[in-house]
Amino acid sequence: MDHPLPWLRYVDADDIDDNTIDFDGMNVKSPSGDKLGDVDGFVVDSDSGRPYYVVVDAGGWFKSKNFLMPIGHMRFDADADSLVADVGRDRVSKFPGFDKDEFDKLTVSDLKRLNDDTCSACSIEGVAIVYGADEPLEKAWNRPDFNRPDWWRANPTQPERMDDPAAWAGTETARGVRDTPREEIRMKDADPSPHYAGRAQPGDVLGVETGGERTHIGETAEDENERRRDAEKDESKRKR
Repeated sequence: MDHPLPWLRYVDADDIDDNTIDFDGMNVKSPSGDKLGDVDGFVVDSDSGRPYYVVVDAGGWFKSKNFLMPIGHMRFDADADSLVADVGRDRVSKFPGFDKDEFDKLTVSDLKRLNDDTCSACSIEGVAIVYGADEPLEKAWNRPDFNRPDWWRANPTQPERMDDPAAWAGTETARGVRDTPREEIRMKDADPSPHYAGRAQPGDVLGVETGGERTHIGETAEDENERRRDAEKDESKRKR
């Protein structure tokens, strides 16, 4: 998968090697027993096999097909045939949606926002630790929400899928992320949009420097950049 963080991978549940547990399609429940969805896969560190998120297929009730549940919020039920989250539907409904087909396009900033927004929704107080843009990305992974669970004994199988250099062919290295030691990667990059996945929200103001030019819902980061450049040109003309 062509991803700016090459060790971070989405792995299908049926590609997880565990001789005693079949994760594929396993039920995911809330503390009250409500069904949140089924296990679709995991987001893992391909170097260590450490899991960060369970990718849950919501089955239609959520705002998107899938959402990410931080691994530290999951445990097995008494029969060890379902995963139980310590987060109810009310909080899960505040999670960002997750499109696994777009996963390889997420920037470092996207991942930071996704982590912060998800962990904030998981918090009972509604507020989680939020790490600054100049802090190492690894620091965000070490918060309690991502504690490696004692039930995780699986390893992603078929290592050629995880580590085959051919899978990285064409990976963009313009930001230098691939060549930077992972512990030195900061939670910021060249993405100019402050919104998850680079999508502007209705009514957002780009700033005083653009004369208060407003964005429109669904605009991409490139759309936003173009509007910003046009606004800056207009502002420059007005000052002449």
